[in-house]
Amino acid sequence: MADTRVEPADRDAVLQATIAHHPGAFIGAVGPTGLFVNLPEELRATGLRPIAGPASALGLALPADHAEIIEAWHRLLAEGGATCRFRPRSAADRPAWMHMIDVTHRYGVIVLIITDLDGVTVLEHEDIRPRLVTMRKDQAAVVIEADPQIHRVLGWSAGELAGRRSLELVHPDDHQRAIAAWMDLLGVPPGEARRIRLRHLHRDGHVVWFEITNHNLLHGADPCVLAEMLDITDEMAAEEALRASEQLLRRLTEALPMSVIQIDADRTVVYQNARGGHMVGTVVGEVLGEAQLATVIPGDRAAVDAALSGVLRDGVDADIEYGYRDPQLGLRRASAKARALTTADGRVAGAVICLADVTDDVRLREELRRRATLDDLTGCRNRSATLAVLGDALASARRGTAAVFVDLNDFKLVNDRYGHAAGDRVLVHVARVLRAAVGDEAVVGRLGGDEFVVVCADVPRSEDALALAAVFGTALETAPLELGGSVLHVRASIGTAWTAPGGLDADALIAQADKKMYEAKHGLHPVPRQRPTVFP
Repeated sequence: MADTRVEPADRDAVLQATIAHHPGAFIGAVGPTGLFVNLPEELRATGLRPIAGPASALGLALPADHAEIIEAWHRLLAEGGATCRFRPRSAADRPAWMHMIDVTHRYGVIVLIITDLDGVTVLEHEDIRPRLVTMRKDQAAVVIEADPQIHRVLGWSAGELAGRRSLELVHPDDHQRAIAAWMDLLGVPPGEARRIRLRHLHRDGHVVWFEITNHNLLHGADPCVLAEMLDITDEMAAEEALRASEQLLRRLTEALPMSVIQIDADRTVVYQNARGGHMVGTVVGEVLGEAQLATVIPGDRAAVDAALSGVLRDGVDADIEYGYRDPQLGLRRASAKARALTTADGRVAGAVICLADVTDDVRLREELRRRATLDDLTGCRNRSATLAVLGDALASARRGTAAVFVDLNDFKLVNDRYGHAAGDRVLVHVARVLRAAVGDEAVVGRLGGDEFVVVCADVPRSEDALALAAVFGTALETAPLELGGSVLHVRASIGTAWTAPGGLDADALIAQADKKMYEAKHGLHPVPRQRPTVFP
């Protein structure tokens, strides 16, 4: 591969030109590691303002621009020089230029010059702490020598630490672990190492976490224990935040009035609250399988299996309601919400399932539906539900639709003679007889008072509708009711209306049936087997 580095003489020329064109620029010297080093006297004599404070050029820039500076550094290493645009911390609204020139052949350093910051007197910087520092200790764990950069991590200079017992730097709560680890290290063969995580106390009192790798070099030419101390404070803070978050979530799930179960992709239970274990019978570490799902009623099992498969295979969330049998409470209803848990790359790693016993809610819902649909006294459809059924029948009719209007004759006499409770018994009796007569072929509705309507779908002809009316009349006459010591034979006036598909609407059909009933009641339009009186 061809050498792309700029010739040393050309780099010298670039440096001199940059200094000449930017007399108010900032200048710094960088070593091969990318960290700032002492600025040679020859470069101080240029009159440019020395950069002081940061460990590297990254400390001068906003974090969002660090990638640009790193990219420029790689170009410098390959070509001998590089330039990049960045936003300095001192003036984030004023992008500046950073020039990197390798003049190690002349001054032993890489020169970094920052231009276009006229008016800025001080370069603000972030002190980027080194993550790894070292320390040499003797057999008694007394510090022999410390890394010069250690003051940026612990606040103590290397000179201040020399001669001190390293245990003095360890957090008191970790003293016993530190001592045990040290004694273990002393017993290992020369050259081996032991690792431990310990909390240390910064000079200002805050905690610094280190992962320390102690190398036993006590039997070497320069006897010591070499401690490589990696600052893991941020990692431990993240772990603590995660632990606190997990604890919060666990406490929340325990307080929730529902069951919570977390499973992995293989349906193994990873976590559950107490309600979850009680409701489903699962155990952490075991598979959510046939033993637990056997309590689901057969009619709902397919839906439960499909929901679990969908959320674990395809990551599709599912909300279902199903029936199950509780050993103590019997048949119950449950609501389940399954949500997929995914990895960073979108792979389904498991699911969390929230379950609640909704038996009481279902009963209330059914009761509300019943009240909205059925007549409280007779159990027939109420007026609005009857008209809705008739409307649906007309809309979907393939043949004809009939409405049979039933009005009890002389019903007022029953209320006057026997009381309203007896009248209610008569209405219940009539509803039961009509429902028995129509079976599953029609719907019986009570419009109010002593008026009933039977909705008959799929009736081919008007003559067939009249035949149905005759059947209803006969059923009422042949089903006596014992009331107050008397046997009553219920009779009614019946009016029938029929329409072909696309003919009358619900209101018009009811009105026509009502009219025919009125005519029957007054002898104007007799219906087979009807009589003018209801109660003898």
